[in-house]
Amino acid sequence: MRIAVVMGGITSEREVSLRSGQAVLDSLIGQGYNAFKIDLTHENMVSAFTENQFDLAYLVLHGEYGEDGRVQGLLDMLGKKYTGSGMTGSAVAMDKILTKIIAKDLGIRIPKTYEKVKDVKGYPVVIKPAKEGSSVGLYICENENEANLAMENLKNKEPLIEEYIKGEELTAGILGSEKLGVVRIKPKSGLYDYESKYTVGMTEYECPAQIDLKIYEEVLEWAKKIHDKLGLLGVTRSDFLLKDGKAYFLEVNTCPGMTVTSLAPKLAGLKGYTFDT
Repeated sequence: MRIAVVMGGITSEREVSLRSGQAVLDSLIGQGYNAFKIDLTHENMVSAFTENQFDLAYLVLHGEYGEDGRVQGLLDMLGKKYTGSGMTGSAVAMDKILTKIIAKDLGIRIPKTYEKVKDVKGYPVVIKPAKEGSSVGLYICENENEANLAMENLKNKEPLIEEYIKGEELTAGILGSEKLGVVRIKPKSGLYDYESKYTVGMTEYECPAQIDLKIYEEVLEWAKKIHDKLGLLGVTRSDFLLKDGKAYFLEVNTCPGMTVTSLAPKLAGLKGYTFDT
């Protein structure tokens, strides 16, 4: 079997994808697989898949044009097999606003959200792109002026506006139909931003999360509900905030990072999986 490890892409998460993809590629080669790298760019968005021969595309793409169903749809049309979720599930999960609507309908607790700045009932609020990850373009706004400035900075992106919940970061993993577990994230800066996510030593991870068992099981069950409702496949990671004994769902990641600081390998480790098995 010839495996194409597809990484890079054209979004703000390109560098993270390259690091994740290289880790996956090194592991596959180390296990004896016939694997090679495809660095996806503006220039080869289609030709990368039509001009290379492979049996399976291992997708390690983050953000739009990779994690949002577009590449999956292209591969479907080409009749090529690939890892992870399909086109529809990927597209829905990529939209944080739509995913939160679905989560709320499933009885999952979510932060209070607003359509416009003028609708905000109380500050602070978080404003971020609805279709990006890795904490890129995230603003914590203390007042209306800061909120309007954040909206101006995100004017070319669909924004998500929600109440700011100052709580503990949790993430729960699902692999196929298996619940992997929950990890508590402790960024030393106090905010799990881009630097804290991808800089070694900037964040501590509690594996598994030492939290109330009822909350632990609730978070895992909610992650499974989202995974199943969206028809997701492979490994997914759902993020939550914990405050005053209540968990709040934030988003689900259909193509989690695979860097040395990434959470998906840590979650898999809770069930005895290693990066190379």
